Amino acid sequence: MSGGGRDFSALELPLIIQQIVDDLQPLLTPYDAVFYWYLFRHSIAKNGNVHLRFSSRGLRTSVVKSSRSDNPENSISLAKVQGSLRDLEAIGAIRKEGEPNRTGTLYRVLIPDEIVACQKFRAERTATASLPQVDLSEIDYYNVRENRIKVFERDGYECCYCKKQLTRFTATLDHVTPVSEDGDNSFENLITACLDCNSRKNKRPLGDFLAEQ
Repeated sequence: MSGGGRDFSALELPLIIQQIVDDLQPLLTPYDAVFYWYLFRHSIAKNGNVHLRFSSRGLRTSVVKSSRSDNPENSISLAKVQGSLRDLEAIGAIRKEGEPNRTGTLYRVLIPDEIVACQKFRAERTATASLPQVDLSEIDYYNVRENRIKVFERDGYECCYCKKQLTRFTATLDHVTPVSEDGDNSFENLITACLDCNSRKNKRPLGDFLAEQ
């Protein structure tokens, strides 16, 4: 594949996808991850072109379609789209490279090897992996790919809230006790959740969220 000033071989794409899962997705919120995957799918994964022109309004209905939305168009809010794009720009996952026109704004989609935050995260993860054996409660089950999979497998890849069946690409992890309330990344404090439930729960304690269901 070629385009956008960078060549990608067919054998390179699976490695890039693995790096996104390992090094970028843990740094993103569930919604930010969904937007990045959409942009990656329609740029690098589609034709090898790192550039993509799109508009915030167009992304409202093309990326996430929520069955719980009261909007007749079944879209998410423009503010949510714009917030996710700002987050992705701030972390270096996308970069604006053109002025807007009637079809949208030109962006460059970057891969983990080009993102400084991913490089730092990868180095920290490697350093952590080389440390002496620690107590199980101190192992990071949120950021380490192999550990995340253990939580998904424990829960049978099923959302613990709405019981929707998920896959390794659609499953997310949610903290039973939020990090803001001193919750950790231990095996016991993480559960499998779909994107919709994870986003609606946000940083609320599990009991408060379940009481609203």
